[in-house]
Amino acid sequence: MRSGNTSTAAGVPDPEDIHERVARGHGLFISLDDAMTMPIAAAAARDLQSAPGPDVVVFATPRGRGPVLTVLRLVSNDEAASVRPILENLVAGFRRTAEALVEQMRAGTSPEEYPESVQYGDATWYLHPHGEHCRFENVVSGELVEANIYAPETLDPYFLLEYAKSAGHYGAVVDACVEGFHDMCRLLDRAGIAYSDLFHPE
Repeated sequence: MRSGNTSTAAGVPDPEDIHERVARGHGLFISLDDAMTMPIAAAAARDLQSAPGPDVVVFATPRGRGPVLTVLRLVSNDEAASVRPILENLVAGFRRTAEALVEQMRAGTSPEEYPESVQYGDATWYLHPHGEHCRFENVVSGELVEANIYAPETLDPYFLLEYAKSAGHYGAVVDACVEGFHDMCRLLDRAGIAYSDLFHPE
């Protein structure tokens, strides 16, 4: 479980203070005034976002009696550059697998008749469709692919990282994602790779 520093402030903290206190792998959690509303806290997080630098992310979440600002230091430019070739392989591998699985799933069927499993790569993958997505699970290797049924090439940083962890071939990318979803977003941003911007709180 990630450790962190927690402080209480009546208002928004100073950006320079944030920059000095937040460390890689140790989130900074700042409790705001009880009377502060979430829209105001979210606006404060946006204002603070650019001040500490591009390798720091700030967002607001409701917690208990008042909002909390979470500050995370993300993967550096140098580390992002060093893992970019593996990231590109990961993206290609995910898209190739997702597209093939969805094609097998939709072959000659309607949504009401999707099969319980498909064959791909000499393995059985079980299907768990839900809405516009389907979760595919390789019961032998444990690989997990969460794909958009109508656009399987679409990347979601959370599910891409889940695939990377389950596939077992992308250790450098997984290791670089100390802050999970948020680090994966930054890696994709640095590589210029487009992705869906749904937020997955962790």
